[in-house]
Amino acid sequence: MVRRTDGRVPNTRRLLAAGLLAAVLAGCGGGSRDGGIGDDLSSVRTEAATSGTASTDGAAAATSADGPDATGIDGSGLEDCDDVAMITASVQGPLRRTQNYPSGLQGAVWQYGSQFDTYGGYWLDRDNGGTIMVGFTDDIEQHTAALSALPPSTEYGDVEDMTPLGQRDDLVLEVVQVTFSERELMAAEGRISRATWDQELGIYGYGIDVKRNRVNLVVENPPPGALAEIAASVPPKFGLGVVCVELTITAPPPTGTLQVLPDLRDPDPIVACWGAPPKPYSELTAWQPIDEVDHPAVDVFRDELEARQSDPSPRPLSQGDWAVVHIGEDLVRFVLDGGEWQEEAAVERRGDRWLWAGEGSGPRCEPAVVLPEGLGRVEVHLDPDNLPGPDDVEITLLVTEQGCASGREMGDALRGPEVVETAEAVVVAFAVVPVAGAANCPDNPPTSVTITLSEPLGDRAIRDGLYFPPKTVTTESP
Repeated sequence: MVRRTDGRVPNTRRLLAAGLLAAVLAGCGGGSRDGGIGDDLSSVRTEAATSGTASTDGAAAATSADGPDATGIDGSGLEDCDDVAMITASVQGPLRRTQNYPSGLQGAVWQYGSQFDTYGGYWLDRDNGGTIMVGFTDDIEQHTAALSALPPSTEYGDVEDMTPLGQRDDLVLEVVQVTFSERELMAAEGRISRATWDQELGIYGYGIDVKRNRVNLVVENPPPGALAEIAASVPPKFGLGVVCVELTITAPPPTGTLQVLPDLRDPDPIVACWGAPPKPYSELTAWQPIDEVDHPAVDVFRDELEARQSDPSPRPLSQGDWAVVHIGEDLVRFVLDGGEWQEEAAVERRGDRWLWAGEGSGPRCEPAVVLPEGLGRVEVHLDPDNLPGPDDVEITLLVTEQGCASGREMGDALRGPEVVETAEAVVVAFAVVPVAGAANCPDNPPTSVTITLSEPLGDRAIRDGLYFPPKTVTTESP
């Protein structure tokens, strides 16, 4: 089935054509800058051609030619990308959230659209069963009919079934009218990037988002007046409605001495793990087998687990004794205990539906004390060249920043130590003020810190108190 909708006018009429259209390669996007097929535009925030909120029929309503509210972020007139609705499908597609259409189908859509200056790109609406969304700024009834008659493309892979897109029952396409073409978005992005590239405005990324029909700018901790300068760089022919800002303001670190260790007498402190919100340790570690949990997210998880046995794409999903580790209002997390290495998965709520959110694997999670906003975690190790003995009143530790920090020396960004001595252990805590803005991720250098004890170490263990239970500090290489 191929459907046509107007992405600019709420409750607009739609044309339902016979059959349907579809096709996107790996992931959720189409219409890449280099003209290739298969780019995942979910990693490049590019706003869809309309600049308004979603209409009741799933399309998006456009703003005036002057763009969004003149006040905007910080009085600049620019909108936050989170406030710009994505253009979504009004008809349900046939795919699981982890599936893609064959490349021959998506290739046909891209080949057709890229011929036109009015083409606004295509993308896969995974929240609505993988409906292929295709945008144009002109007559969408004409494009709907043309797409319906297209056969699959043989240029991007072997195609056995050459049934035209509009006569298939295994694909869904919706054609929507958008405000800006993909070429206009790229032209606007180019003008903005050239005008701001060498300026200290806090811009860390440029892109286009066909799902929102916008130029997207990633901005972190902009200096005073920077957003107004960015707004001034927007080509007047498009107006401010062509751009949105993905804005991050880093929280300032807490002042004073570091005070993050929980009461060591508390057997059930607040900790976090597996991406779950902070909660008491006893709740976080009380995993429930999925067979014992009645929840719609568990039903979605079971369906995906079963489907992956016959169709492992995009990756196999391990079979075993999966358990629920967190149930929240909008997110449920699952874990498969594999000893030191574990699998995890998540299902999230989108509107009134629960949908697969992804899966991964990694080392077994160690519940950790939650740091205040403005502080990041560090690794703590003994210095192998200066190991403490029972008679020592000083211990030397190597502290290494965990986050991406471009390999910097921490210097004054290091906070701590906070030290609590008991009869059984010396419990320490450190933190760091993270880099404000983007940073590369090479290995970070360790910082040597010497701690003076109130009495000789004796047979007491040295432990990192930001884990629970507190983790014994070793000489493992940082």
